[in-house]
Amino acid sequence: MFEPAALPAPDTLRGAPDAALVDLLATLDRDRSRMDALGLHAVEELRRRRVAEHPGLAPGDGESADPVQLTGEQVLAAELCAALRIGHGTAHRRITQARSLTEDLPATLDAYTTGTIHYGHVSAVQEISDLLTAPVVAPDGSGGDPFLAGDALRVARAELEKTCLDGVAHLSRAQLRRRLTRKLQSLTAGYTRRSKATREDRRFVRIEACDDGLTAHLSGLLPLAEALTLDAFLTGCADATNPENPRGIDTQGRSHAARRVDALLDLHTGRGTSPSVQVNVTVAATTLLGLDDEPGDVVTPTLAMSVPAEVARDLAACGTWRRILTDPTGHVVDVGTRTYRPSALTARRVRARNTTCIFPGCTRPALHCDLDHVVPFAQDGPTAVDNLAPECRFHHRVKTHTRWRLTPLPERRGWRWTSPTGHSYDTSTDSPPY
Repeated sequence: MFEPAALPAPDTLRGAPDAALVDLLATLDRDRSRMDALGLHAVEELRRRRVAEHPGLAPGDGESADPVQLTGEQVLAAELCAALRIGHGTAHRRITQARSLTEDLPATLDAYTTGTIHYGHVSAVQEISDLLTAPVVAPDGSGGDPFLAGDALRVARAELEKTCLDGVAHLSRAQLRRRLTRKLQSLTAGYTRRSKATREDRRFVRIEACDDGLTAHLSGLLPLAEALTLDAFLTGCADATNPENPRGIDTQGRSHAARRVDALLDLHTGRGTSPSVQVNVTVAATTLLGLDDEPGDVVTPTLAMSVPAEVARDLAACGTWRRILTDPTGHVVDVGTRTYRPSALTARRVRARNTTCIFPGCTRPALHCDLDHVVPFAQDGPTAVDNLAPECRFHHRVKTHTRWRLTPLPERRGWRWTSPTGHSYDTSTDSPPY
């Protein structure tokens, strides 16, 4: 009844131009999403039919006259196991996903059906959406029931979808998760996942010996603000011990990861140094003053993420404040200079505007990126905010040493990357949260 679309034979690809191969990959990715979404629609249609046939109770077998519990979803799971050669757990997860997308996230399923988004996007939306039903506790310690239920939950999920699916085709899964997390924190503003007392009680550090008898696993649970500060401190210590090549192998043969471990052990013995480490927190003044509970953005040497207002306040309270002036549209005001190396002020403004590498899908924190001249300095490109952008070392080399081209899109507050095949990929700068 349903005939598959014809695909080119593999041997026909050898003579195809590069651009045609890239187009084929993009088409296959969209078709893969569309086919997977169509499969979810089929699973949901089968689920509805089986539920109608099997309301829950089935007659007892020959050994017992008592009825047995048998749901339509269980019957369908058995059929999927046989037809698709998958396990029982996999079948149930597919049924659950189909029902969840159909009933709770229809806009996500629609975008998946058209091939606009891929499986990574879908899973990110589902994972964050599921957190809306997680038990939360009000600031006064009361509650414990789901923050949202019934119609309110459906409205919140619709708002989550509407905000985060806008322009999602240009986002990687990691970038979408960051946007989803920020929106989730905004929706649950004024609430916290656990009361502060509960969080304090659950802190722990655990050391477990490995089977080799020579090493051990270190794990624990601690407040996010302190964890981010500790992570930045360990990275700063590791960088300081090998300043010529901070992320490479030092003269003692230690990797960056090994030097972080040594820095942690030095804390115990008191032998460690105290390097200057930087944790950038972008948070609205109204949030710092307690007038609202909008989430903030945190950038450390190793990651960039959105955090709840409570964590942003904790980090801002123990840091050095810098005022960042913007125009009414959110652009960071710049002071131009003709030196090649940007001033500290210019670098801070560029990294305040773009908190990660600007290559499509890259989430490398700007604090650990090169500040590249979009128009090369040798071609009279100014060392100014509008002509500088953070690029991780790999994507900086891609732009400099290959046929990739980068074009600023000031009217869209973004950038256009053009590949050697002529394909263009746009990225945008999200407006600051202030």
